[in-house]
Amino acid sequence: MRHTAATLPLAMLALAISGQLAAQNTSATAGTRQLDAVSVTAVRGARSVAEIAGTVYAIEREQIAQQITAGRSTADILGQLVPSLAPASGTTSNYGMTMRGRSVQVMIDGVPLTGARDGSRQLNSISPTMIERIEVISGATALYGAGASGGIINIITLQPGEQPVQLASQFGLRSPSHLSSDTLAWNAAQTMTVRGDQFSGAFGFAYGRQGASLDAHGRRIGPEIAQTDRQDTETHELNARFDWTPTDSQQLSVGVRWFDDQQDSDHGPDYGPRLAALFNPAFTPSHQALPGLQLEAQPRTRHQGVNAQYRNRDVLGGQELSVEAYYRNEQGRWFPSVSTLVHPALRGGFAYVAMQSNTDIDVWGLRTALHKGFDVAGRSLQLSYGVDHEREQDSQRGQMYDINRFIASNGLDYQPTAQYAMGSDVRVDTTGLFLQADHSLSERFSVQAGVRHQILRNRVEDSLPYTEAITADAVAGYQPHLLRGGRVRHSQTLFNAGVVYRLDASQQLFANVSQGFSLPDTQRMLRDVPASFVIDSRNVGPIKVDSYELGWRRSDASLQSAVTAFYNRSDKTVQFNRDYSVSVADTDERVWGVEANLRYTPTAQLELGASLASTRGQYRDAAGRWRELNAFRVSPLKAGVHGQWRFANDSLLRLQGQVVGGTDRAWRDAPLAAISPSIRATPAAKIHGYAVFDLIGEVPLAGGRFSAGIYNLADRDYRTVYGQQAEATYGKMSSLPAAGRTFSIGYRVEY
Repeated sequence: MRHTAATLPLAMLALAISGQLAAQNTSATAGTRQLDAVSVTAVRGARSVAEIAGTVYAIEREQIAQQITAGRSTADILGQLVPSLAPASGTTSNYGMTMRGRSVQVMIDGVPLTGARDGSRQLNSISPTMIERIEVISGATALYGAGASGGIINIITLQPGEQPVQLASQFGLRSPSHLSSDTLAWNAAQTMTVRGDQFSGAFGFAYGRQGASLDAHGRRIGPEIAQTDRQDTETHELNARFDWTPTDSQQLSVGVRWFDDQQDSDHGPDYGPRLAALFNPAFTPSHQALPGLQLEAQPRTRHQGVNAQYRNRDVLGGQELSVEAYYRNEQGRWFPSVSTLVHPALRGGFAYVAMQSNTDIDVWGLRTALHKGFDVAGRSLQLSYGVDHEREQDSQRGQMYDINRFIASNGLDYQPTAQYAMGSDVRVDTTGLFLQADHSLSERFSVQAGVRHQILRNRVEDSLPYTEAITADAVAGYQPHLLRGGRVRHSQTLFNAGVVYRLDASQQLFANVSQGFSLPDTQRMLRDVPASFVIDSRNVGPIKVDSYELGWRRSDASLQSAVTAFYNRSDKTVQFNRDYSVSVADTDERVWGVEANLRYTPTAQLELGASLASTRGQYRDAAGRWRELNAFRVSPLKAGVHGQWRFANDSLLRLQGQVVGGTDRAWRDAPLAAISPSIRATPAAKIHGYAVFDLIGEVPLAGGRFSAGIYNLADRDYRTVYGQQAEATYGKMSSLPAAGRTFSIGYRVEY
């Protein structure tokens, strides 16, 4: 085996805007910018931020470049710079990275990556070197249909520059304090953009290797066996986009992307003597990595896709038409885990199994929109309407490994035996129809309102549950039972309304009411159900979220600030249970909080910034009492600070920090919660707060820019929010320490 070295809804735009958002200038906090103008990718209209009743952040290419270092993911950067987004997990997964306690719709160039089957690897599907900018809308919205009940993250890939031909090369190294061939991470990227009268394009290729991660004591951290980690991975990525503008009113754009991230490690987890971490609840594992892992099929993430956009600004009496078609395929493989398979036909009623999950997701989509502007009594009225359709096909397979060999090797040797289906094959069709109006009543006052009707259809195939199949292989004469498939149909009508009042040229008040919804992960839900489970609309249905927001913002030459208070609620929730099963609980949830940011530039050299996101969420237990949601759902208090000084020679020095507050509310509530078959207590952990600081510097060098950084400057020994909550959900083996102090250098040149 080779070892690798090395807020809230945009109510007024809701439903009318689809595709990627583009930003102009003005700023927010911590390297993010609040948009002065939101331009929608060649599709459904444009708005100035002053007209938007919501919080919008833009992370521009310059800020992304500051944060890039080898081995640092897009999730790391977003968790650092976006106030309303939960801190990054430090793993391959963005599971638990909610916004305002709800799920996030992640898109690349306007193409949704968050679908019915959520592998939670969207932010690990594109390297920061391939990103032009990122735009974030906090809060529930029906903007793109399902999956955006907490907000939208739209990642925009490389765009053509102003020059006819422009190239850029980038290289970076990263290592902890204890430098070795095992710990070194490095990456390299090459991009090229072309701009012509009718044709333009952008092309980029990136390659990277990630080494081992060390904790604050210099010890190699063990693998994360629940959501997987990024240690010892090799990454290849290709992005390309081509634009053709045959006339002033028409444009055709085609994009292609491919991402492959695969682990190849010879280190496994330390389960302790005789697998004590699995069989003794009182045992505390070392969380260190052990050499000797024998696993051929290691964790992997592969994304590939293509999308085409057509825009015509003069059809059907002067309307603007936009059409977008897309396809994406996602394949994911996880680290094997050991669990207890319960079945009455087994000897003793149970058996230990070592299984590895593999997902395969295919998505086809088509979105159309028409836009028309009118003059009503000297005031602008904008109407947008259209139809969206998406089809997703999901399947999941499980590779079983020899449990005796696993036990004999103390969890290091995985010998494949048989493969089983893990859940039914599922097809999900979603169709949405929308109408949106935006009307300026006066110079100071504007209103927006819209409606979207969504039709959801699930087709579930007959399947043989893996519990039945494994039991049939283990018990002579046992006849397995099929899980009968079925069809489920739901529809949702979503409304939005908002107002914006301009106090003066630099300040606005805004308020809105908006609805978003999410689908339960049907394929994941059905993975662990018994053959007797009945598939119908009562068990599989969407979750609607009502969202409310009141905010204020200011933007002038030296001071940019915003404060938003929010509240959202739903009458259902998707629960991830201790036995790894997923269920839809018929219970109320409520989430509320405040989000604020500040950026102050008293001089051209000095920049100071701060941000705060304080969120609290509760659910009703079986007795009707309000109980706290755990940290996978609602992030603890999160604050960011930064100070930045730009020298006369364009050198830069930046100190940034992230502070996470501690909380034990959910931990204290969990044992008190009344439990029923439909409303279970959610596992919760006591979250200990921490503060982590980074020091980043840049200097001009040889026509480019040389960068250096120290991350976790104080070498703080801590666990991320994910690592702490994971102990309650997955067990102590996932409660891993965060990386200690690490160093990076990099060089980027454009020519």
